[in-house]
Amino acid sequence: MKSIALFDNRLQTVVPDDFIDMPIETLQVMFPNEKRPQVIKGSPDGSYATFSLLERELSRQQLFTASHGALSLLEKFYPSCYNQRVHIIPLEEGTCGWFSFLVQGKKNILFIIAIDGKMLIGSCGGSENDYKRMDELKMLFLSVKTTPKCEETS
Repeated sequence: MKSIALFDNRLQTVVPDDFIDMPIETLQVMFPNEKRPQVIKGSPDGSYATFSLLERELSRQQLFTASHGALSLLEKFYPSCYNQRVHIIPLEEGTCGWFSFLVQGKKNILFIIAIDGKMLIGSCGGSENDYKRMDELKMLFLSVKTTPKCEETS
């Protein structure tokens, strides 16, 4: 796993070593809409991770509501997908709502994190049967934290 900085070095997390910025050809297939996530990483095995940072505060109650709303919306788009319940967990520097779901043989995780007065929305996914990779992908959002700010000296 390697540490990466996101959003002009405001946040950091870890991703699998083989993750790189997704090539444009792959982006156009996986995310055909021009309103795609702000950061998209991927690997040759088809695993991926996305991150979008919104300048919006999110309380714990709003996080709960947003996570359940995302699950409800997903069920409307993919009525045959298998999904699990929403989990709300504390992180080192915030709170995370997440759930996993299966679509077309891929296990996916959607996460929403309230951190530092912002809302981080993301997803990650990989092969349904690759449990080691899925454990790595969970670390992606469980490890999100703000980047330490340098103290200015006068």
